[in-house]
Amino acid sequence: MTELNEAGSCLNCSAPLQGPFCSACGQRAVPPNPTVRELAGDAWQEMTGYDGRIMSTIRGLARPGFLTRAYLEGRRAHYLPPLRVYLIVSVLYFVIAASAPALSSRGPGEISGPGNMRIGITGDTGGVEMTAEDRAEMQREIEEAHWLLQPMLRSFAEEPEVFRSRMFAVMPRVFFGLLPVFAAIVALFYRRRTFPVSLVFAVHLHAFAFIAFAISETAKFTGREHLFDRVSGIMAIVFAVYALKAFRNVFGGGWPMTMVKAAGIGFVYLVVSVPAIFVMMLWASWM
Repeated sequence: MTELNEAGSCLNCSAPLQGPFCSACGQRAVPPNPTVRELAGDAWQEMTGYDGRIMSTIRGLARPGFLTRAYLEGRRAHYLPPLRVYLIVSVLYFVIAASAPALSSRGPGEISGPGNMRIGITGDTGGVEMTAEDRAEMQREIEEAHWLLQPMLRSFAEEPEVFRSRMFAVMPRVFFGLLPVFAAIVALFYRRRTFPVSLVFAVHLHAFAFIAFAISETAKFTGREHLFDRVSGIMAIVFAVYALKAFRNVFGGGWPMTMVKAAGIGFVYLVVSVPAIFVMMLWASWM
């Protein structure tokens, strides 16, 4: 605990100090000349935000709907803000997914997305190198395609690895942009709750999804495809059960209606996500 400064007043607002923190502005009671230990502690807290809230947030996120309910009830001091939670776990997922090795049945031109979603960016040649005639035929097909699709198809054919790296650069932004879309869909199915409530719920639900899918991607580092498929299947079931419980814990209702609404929300979100993925691929080809 930091000792009170000699003046007995806050160095920030000059209010009288009665403890280790100023009751007026909240600043810690610090001496004018900081120590190396204090600077190191401040740097650690700024970079990690570790003040006990990280573990509390992880434990809360593991309980379906708990963090959302705590936030809506005003119990926020012990947990990280929803947006910070989402950003941390999404960055963790995309770092793991981008660095995970490709498995044998996954082509080098395929990109893994959340939920074992795969986006193919090259044709399947069966491991056989394309001939000059094949490349000429592909070039003709690109030239005959709509002008909007030509940059994307050209990236598929000529720079698959570059396109893959661009996709991983664009993907986090697109999924972040889909958050309010998902929240709006939830708000349509649960009209008694406001959009901000649905948005907080969407952020927490997606955060858990990224954690589950990051676990699946980690299995790729073993090089065992059957293990990855098994872990992916297990995590998909875990997320489905988690989502149903989260919907019910936050929005209420019986299990039959919760399952019907969750299925409807998932279907609408899937339909909306298709053009978003298309836009993401176009975006990556234009970078």
